[in-house]
Amino acid sequence: MQDLIDQEMIRIERTPSWVEVEIKADILFPSGSAEIEASAMIVLDRIAVILAERPYPIRIEGHTDTRPIKTSQFPSNWELSAARAARIVRLFEGHGIGPGRMVVAGLGENRPLSDNTTEEGRNRNRRVTIVILGKPPADNDPMPAGIAAEAAEGAAT
Repeated sequence: MQDLIDQEMIRIERTPSWVEVEIKADILFPSGSAEIEASAMIVLDRIAVILAERPYPIRIEGHTDTRPIKTSQFPSNWELSAARAARIVRLFEGHGIGPGRMVVAGLGENRPLSDNTTEEGRNRNRRVTIVILGKPPADNDPMPAGIAAEAAEGAAT
């Protein structure tokens, strides 16, 4: 996946408990849509193959910028971000990742990484983050955000 990192299509952040794979939404979806761009399928397919080989729980987070959306399909950024995350979960399920391993989180514009006053900042905030945990949570624990460091090390090879 190093070539995807080098092309700035994805960003990977490792922690002791999880790894986050961040994908820019502008390469995944047309503006205001939850339909995956055909050109993004190669990126998502590669990630799905790697994740399918590992047992870790996965949280798919959708994020938007602060520009409002108000359509019949997406009355707000919450619905758009959740629909985008859910679309990727369905794609991953089609690659053999069990639905019980995945959680959808639509976070809308509520966790920005950058300032929304510039196009560059808004572009940074529009993203999907794939968070893979280091170990399955206990039955009564909420699923925290993250991708296991062990998974990241395996994915980098």
